Amino acid sequence: MKYSINYKLQAVEDIQRVYDYIEHELFNPTAAKRFIEGIYAKIDQLRLNADIFAISTYKDVLKYDIAARHITFKGFAIIYSIRGNLVVVHRIIHGSLIKQ
Repeated sequence: MKYSINYKLQAVEDIQRVYDYIEHELFNPTAAKRFIEGIYAKIDQLRLNADIFAISTYKDVLKYDIAARHITFKGFAIIYSIRGNLVVVHRIIHGSLIKQ
């Protein structure tokens, strides 16, 4: 099945916050751009295979949806759920913030 991607506002803000941190705090706009391009590319892969990842058992993931899943990209967790043919991206947070 091919899925469409929908971003919750919080996920968009998370992406912007990571970009701003890398660009302004680490003074590396090139790395910021590459990182964000990588995040979007990873999320785009979900269009074809979102359902191959198991529903999470972590409470910090399941608080976004009772059937939420997550994938990782460079230490960040991309938290999403599947609703029909739609992938809903809830958050992009550092993996260290996810506890069982």
